[in-house]
Amino acid sequence: MSAPSKLELEHFVSTFPYSSEAFLVDEVLCVDLAQREIEARMDTTRSLPVARYQVGDPGIHPRHVSGPDLVLLTGNLGCLHAYFLHSCRWEEGWVGFGNRIHRADFRSLVTIGPPLRLHSKETKAREGPKRVVLRYEFRFWQEERLVYFGDQSAIFVKGRAFERD
Repeated sequence: MSAPSKLELEHFVSTFPYSSEAFLVDEVLCVDLAQREIEARMDTTRSLPVARYQVGDPGIHPRHVSGPDLVLLTGNLGCLHAYFLHSCRWEEGWVGFGNRIHRADFRSLVTIGPPLRLHSKETKAREGPKRVVLRYEFRFWQEERLVYFGDQSAIFVKGRAFERD
């Protein structure tokens, strides 16, 4: 059980197939290889791709971390799994695609202010030399309250392995 070094995380982000603005994880607290789990944190006051456009009305529609931003976080965590637990290195030609949201429960409004504690766990994995298929459970907490639960799958491929013949 350990957290990636600052240098390792910077390399992950610098080679990520998206710009750094699309990586919403602020701190990776733990990568547990044996349990296939990642613990991380996100600052909800940061500029978020969708939430930053909310006008907000405290009585009707308070500013909050939007559903699309939460789903983007699940993709970020999935990519961390592929990179740190399965050695899918972007600079070696690996790319990832979310392919199914089996379940997405938005259990409580995620307010702007308190950070989110992020947990992801692999529930299934199939690995080949050019293809890794992963299924995850995601749990996000804010102030000890479960605010999001997800069950999702993604596929990671190397080179042109995704193309059909």
